[in-house]
Amino acid sequence: MKNIFTLLTLFSFTSIFAIDRFVDPNLSSGNGTTLFTTITSAVNAAVNGDRIIVATNTYNEGTLTIDKSLKIIPQTAGATINFNANINIAGFSGMKLEIIGFNLGIYSISSNPISNGIATNRAKVSIIECSISNVVFDNDFYELNLLKSIISGNATFRFGNIVSNSMLNCYLMDESLTNQNAMDKNFIVNNTITNDTFIFNDNYKFILSNNSLKNLFVSKWVLALTNTNYIMNNVFNSNCKLYFASFFQLSSNWGGCGPDVSCYLQLGSVGLVYNFKFVNNKFLGSILYARRNTSLVFPNAFGCLVYGSSYNTVVNEATYSSTATDCPNVYANGFFEWSYNGVTNLQTLNGSLVYTNISGPTNDIDGGNPNHDYYDIDLTINDRGINGGPYSQLNYNATNPNNSKAFIFDLEMPTDLFEGQNVNIKAKGYHKN
Repeated sequence: MKNIFTLLTLFSFTSIFAIDRFVDPNLSSGNGTTLFTTITSAVNAAVNGDRIIVATNTYNEGTLTIDKSLKIIPQTAGATINFNANINIAGFSGMKLEIIGFNLGIYSISSNPISNGIATNRAKVSIIECSISNVVFDNDFYELNLLKSIISGNATFRFGNIVSNSMLNCYLMDESLTNQNAMDKNFIVNNTITNDTFIFNDNYKFILSNNSLKNLFVSKWVLALTNTNYIMNNVFNSNCKLYFASFFQLSSNWGGCGPDVSCYLQLGSVGLVYNFKFVNNKFLGSILYARRNTSLVFPNAFGCLVYGSSYNTVVNEATYSSTATDCPNVYANGFFEWSYNGVTNLQTLNGSLVYTNISGPTNDIDGGNPNHDYYDIDLTINDRGINGGPYSQLNYNATNPNNSKAFIFDLEMPTDLFEGQNVNIKAKGYHKN
């Protein structure tokens, strides 16, 4: 092996002119520069690159608006700051904001639109080890890094990394951008999502891996066949619904797309396109292959990749024929791999889609796809479920969590190494210093 090039993206940042500003409500008064009695006054006085270091206490303040690159952290490592108000992020290109250890209770963290934003220079907002009602970043040009947090309601975002959280629903919404970089991805890994996971974004491929899930609705995704959208090593709870929309050749633009309206896309002569690998997942009970039905969350979507009794074909039947046994609609381009999930998908007919339909063993240990891409971290055959594969939940548990400061959550490197090879290793993580 000749060289190893390591790219480590850390969310923490420093500035040679940075100031530490301390907040303690027990002070008789602040000095307006380094000592403050409220978080709001410290944020107002701060400049880009400063740290706001907060004493453990309960802070009853109005809505906190943050429009600067700051790091807001507890004074005592691992402590919790009770902040009884909403936090509003007014982002800008190049912003780097970290909020660590906040308990907002019934309150939320949300974002404002960014004017003149740049997808290659996003506002990076990292919310780490917090408790929140809702996290809503439904605006372009943000990168949300939501890590090790408890969300009692919903997490909504358009680009980012959602790792090791618990929440009711997770919504990956669409940006008003074209696909920017085939190397980028949306990353939803190692979470507990109690109810719905909704994918509605065609800007970047996604990895949905090693989560505990219930219902999955995929209604819009990046279509380039050079990309693969991975759904792997998740556990789906009993009576789950799986929905993959069918997009048909109807219009040159997305028209009226959203959770509750019809979606369509022109693909020229391409027709339908699928590029999914649904592998190594575990089902704890029955599966409903969701169909067009007003009782579902997305009642007006045109059709469903996976079989349902109300499957619709809305274009030329001679070209895109389907029957009640199609699963998926094989009269499509691309690939759809359903393998090593312990059950086979439904019957399929001959068509143009490259379709893999393998049940695999029902056991968890070594029961996953034997391809090197899915190896466990110990380089053995993939285990099915949340403790298998390269994003195993076991890999995210620090051996000494009280003293562990670095958290690497996304590590990419070749699965096969050869003598003399140049190796690219990419990693994403954060450091809490």
